[in-house]
Amino acid sequence: MRVLKWLDKNLEIGCMAVLLIIMTALSFTNVVLRYGFSSALSWSDEVCCYCLAISAFLSLPATIRNQSMIRVDTFTMTLPKPVQKIISIICMVMVGAFCVILAKGGYRLLAVTMRSGQRSPALQIPVAYFYRATMICFVLAVIRAIQVVILEISRKEEVK
Repeated sequence: MRVLKWLDKNLEIGCMAVLLIIMTALSFTNVVLRYGFSSALSWSDEVCCYCLAISAFLSLPATIRNQSMIRVDTFTMTLPKPVQKIISIICMVMVGAFCVILAKGGYRLLAVTMRSGQRSPALQIPVAYFYRATMICFVLAVIRAIQVVILEISRKEEVK
């Protein structure tokens, strides 16, 4: 049960940390090989590019789950707590709906890419794998938005 709680709070952040470690190790290795041995890995830049892009897409569900999205709440903070809660729920539903639209578009893009059979230049792996990862991030963002709405609805108001 502790593992599931940890995964709930840290899944995306843990994946982003692994991607950062991969990017750092590959970049460092490539610099050493290039300047120390006048030779470099031809594929490391492509892997770093994919890791960076996937970590950017993973940041969406992470910020939703941690409720750390940038927002201007000057006006809403002046409202009573129950109204703040309603506005927060409405905003999160809107974020979830937008992520559904992104997931649908990602699915269409994935289908087109799978039909084309396009491969990456250096590694020659299907580009559809990359698009599948981005679509998974959008679906995870929808799940996280639903989770936050449920948590917000079930949260009890603090008594002053």
